[in-house]
Amino acid sequence: MDAGSETGDSTEAAWDFRARAAEAWDERSRTATTSWVPPILAALVDRARNSALGRFYPFTSHTALAFSTGPRHWLGEGEVLPVAIALAPEGFYAVRTRSGTVLETVSADEAVTEAERLVERLMDVGQAPSRAVPGPSDGDQR
Repeated sequence: MDAGSETGDSTEAAWDFRARAAEAWDERSRTATTSWVPPILAALVDRARNSALGRFYPFTSHTALAFSTGPRHWLGEGEVLPVAIALAPEGFYAVRTRSGTVLETVSADEAVTEAERLVERLMDVGQAPSRAVPGPSDGDQR
């Protein structure tokens, strides 16, 4: 279930929901024997929430933390930002744009800082948000 329908339309409620979901995700990742996902999502959500990205609505898409300008982007109530931060099996974060992976790091701080920089730069040059979540480019194997 999505944060917009679960908790209302405030960004604070969406971040609260995402933080709880990230904690549960990480706990499952620590104990599951079949999951490749490392337990690093809660640290990322916490850092992103307390950054300039905290003004956007967070959501997850596969193993990526993404952001939109509205609570229900899939219904046309907001647009998806052109930057997302994905988790990688090796335990690092991959900052992605529509062009592909821009940074891989084991630091949530570095990943969020780069995502903030990219959002600011891409929005300044007029690359509007879209409905598509940034994912791997054709040449990117992650």
